[in-house]
Amino acid sequence: MARAARPSPAPAGPLRLRTELARTVTILEREVERSLGHAVLGPEDIHDLHRELRRLASGLAVWARLVPVREEANVREVAVRVRRLARLVGRVRDRDVTTSLLAPRASRGAAAREPEAWREFLGRLRDDTHTGRELLRAFLRSERQGGLFDRVRALLVLTPRPDANRDLHRILAEERRLRQRRVRKAHRKARRRPSSERLHRLRIRIRQWRHLASLEGVARATANHPPPPSWQRLQTRLGRLHDLDIALATVPVDLAGSAPALRLRNVRKELRRSVRASIERIAARPKRATAQARRRGGM
Repeated sequence: MARAARPSPAPAGPLRLRTELARTVTILEREVERSLGHAVLGPEDIHDLHRELRRLASGLAVWARLVPVREEANVREVAVRVRRLARLVGRVRDRDVTTSLLAPRASRGAAAREPEAWREFLGRLRDDTHTGRELLRAFLRSERQGGLFDRVRALLVLTPRPDANRDLHRILAEERRLRQRRVRKAHRKARRRPSSERLHRLRIRIRQWRHLASLEGVARATANHPPPPSWQRLQTRLGRLHDLDIALATVPVDLAGSAPALRLRNVRKELRRSVRASIERIAARPKRATAQARRRGGM
């Protein structure tokens, strides 16, 4: 008597990824409802919303490569919408951070003529922040009414391709190697010429690596492969430096020499020195850094 064929194993990795993305959608829906209600989202809420949107966009980009070919373009189109929303939230988040960095310094003007001009500037800045939040609220309402999150949920229930489990591990390994190469390239450029643009690019590359590591941890249900701790600490410093760059770029030219702006510029100068030292330390320990990365997945 012929033996019955064994059923194909369930694609555990893709299913875990789908569950995690669905959980992220639930979180986002709750935050959007809060934003559209009477609750005022604080800076931390905006930060969390921004992070979850980025994570969802990254996850959808991977999910698009696991669903049936005829649905791949639909998933990618939704991922673009999520990423566009994340960029808008990011701009509102940047304005919140700028206000928090500049507002506490309003009472510290050294010259008698500076406080009034500074207060007028901060008033305009707060008005711009409020306008940005209202625009975000309108955009969130538009996307909700347009069924963005319902669309994501519908695409997440698609049955993955037959070889999705195998493909997922291959995709994650390929993406990890790609993002590690990008981090190393951005690091070399930032070391040669640490301009604000190059430092910002390095921060983004490290963040992208960390997002992928998070997806790996979900899909594999095992230890993921994050950047070494030295890279993660560098990303944190680069994030603070980026916030200071944005804040100082917001200060009008006629107030650039004011005491509050000069104090903030000194803070940035010290932080840039710390960032450059971190970049040099990573470059001076290539063998140790490479060994750390290999233990976390290989470079």
